[in-house]
Amino acid sequence: MLAYGCIAVLFLFVASQAVLYWVRRKATPSPADIDARLVSIVNGESGRTP
Repeated sequence: MLAYGCIAVLFLFVASQAVLYWVRRKATPSPADIDARLVSIVNGESGRTP
C-alpha cells in the first residue's frame, strides 16, 4: 500500500512539472524574426540606452 502512495506522489509531481513546463515554455522565433533581430543588433538599434 505504501508503494501505491509513492507512485501516486510521483505521478502528481511529474504531472505538475509537465504543466509548469507547458506554461513557461517560450515560443521559438521564426527565421525571419531571428534575421530582423540580428540586423537590428548589427545596426545598433537594440533599443538600449547607454
